Amino acid sequence: MTDAPVQPPAARFERVVAALGALARPYVLYASAASAAVATVKLGWSDTALIEKSAFIGAAWAGVAALYGAKALEERGKAKSEAAVQISQTTGTGVAP
Repeated sequence: MTDAPVQPPAARFERVVAALGALARPYVLYASAASAAVATVKLGWSDTALIEKSAFIGAAWAGVAALYGAKALEERGKAKSEAAVQISQTTGTGVAP
């Protein structure tokens, strides 16, 4: 038996918010990458200066890279904490910090 306090079940609103967040996050990544790709192609046919095109494309793809980088860091942290819990459960030392 542990001394952990009993947590009440999550409210319906909290479950809905968590489900929407879990569904929306991957689609934001896909939508941002697709919009950057479409913008890149459309700018190729526009009559703007090359410097303006390259600045916009660089900013768009930097934003996409930042989103994917943040997602990778999030997954890395999640995997690291899950591994620490598995190690602590295997060795019987309690939850690792």
